[in-house]
Amino acid sequence: MHLWKDQEVHLPVRLRDGSLKWIRWGERHGVQSPFFQGPCARLESIKERKWNRFNPRSVKIVMDRYMERDLKNKPYWVKAPEGAVLQGLLATWGDEQRVYVVTMETPAEFQHV
Repeated sequence: MHLWKDQEVHLPVRLRDGSLKWIRWGERHGVQSPFFQGPCARLESIKERKWNRFNPRSVKIVMDRYMERDLKNKPYWVKAPEGAVLQGLLATWGDEQRVYVVTMETPAEFQHV
């Protein structure tokens, strides 16, 4: 079973007041929704103000591990350092919220990876 396709996934988000809240991660592809589909928000699109209709807020996504892929493209989990976080964007539409992982263009020196 593929978690993203079959269930709503929630991520732990540290809000500015220090509280922790579990928020639905992004929006599944093919779902009718006012939210952008997918799990990520490109930094360029945030700067271009494409997220403004969702009253975007910067948040930290708490993490204890992350997934990598080996040379054969097989996924494996890596333990993250204590206190590690990802940059997130909290999007709001009416009473609903979604959190997206903020991503950026890969620097030239790492594009081979």
